[in-house]
Amino acid sequence: MRTKEFYARILGIDEGWRVADVELILSTGEVQVFVEQRPKVKQECPICGVPSPGYDKRRRQWRHLDTCQYKTILVADVPRIKCKEHGVVIVKVPWAEPGSRFSALFETLVIDWLNEASTQAVSRQLKLSWNAIDGIMQRAVKRGMARRASLEPKHIGVDETAFRKRHDYVAVVSDQDTGHVLHVAEDRKKANLKDWYDGLSDEQKTAIKSVSMDMWPAFINATLESIPDAEEKIAFDKFHVAKYLGDAVDKVRRQEHKALMAEGRY
Repeated sequence: MRTKEFYARILGIDEGWRVADVELILSTGEVQVFVEQRPKVKQECPICGVPSPGYDKRRRQWRHLDTCQYKTILVADVPRIKCKEHGVVIVKVPWAEPGSRFSALFETLVIDWLNEASTQAVSRQLKLSWNAIDGIMQRAVKRGMARRASLEPKHIGVDETAFRKRHDYVAVVSDQDTGHVLHVAEDRKKANLKDWYDGLSDEQKTAIKSVSMDMWPAFINATLESIPDAEEKIAFDKFHVAKYLGDAVDKVRRQEHKALMAEGRY
């Protein structure tokens, strides 16, 4: 199998594109794969899909999966078209999402690594900046949200979690029937949870049958103000109930002990 055909196969290049050349650059430790659009391909606006005339081309580069020990870079002169409605826009390429500097396969690799290691470790191993990794995560979340069906949770849980050993908390809303995360807020403030509630339709709010949470006042107040009949739907975490009960018993014990000591009763 020839080199260009080999890369066309592993890249999954479709009929409208072809591998024009492959270069090994030893000085930088890179393999550069040059991809070009085939002649006479009909151009369409990537926004509305209307056939549109060509305007010019812009050179773009994307990082792809490594070829053995060499970093692999895809290079293409991507056409721009002139749409009557949307003006001059660049066409989509089949190997990457719009605006990304990485191929879809490389982004999949990064997401797989993030499931196993911290952002710092992935950054170090793959030689990526924090901003690059954040962009990959944002696009992955956007794809997941686009695939997700409309929200119809019946039993939800509101909980807080801390980042590592620091006291930086986030609030997490999850569907207790499916285990899916529905919302993550940056802190435990009432306004952030209420903003999520406000994004639900009246039908979605009414359909919620129970809201499990700890006894954090911000969570309680946001739910009381947003969910119909919330007084009957809030279910407190039994571990927090037990903690508060234990604290109350201990408080009474200490008060009674102090009173008995004052009376000289041991």
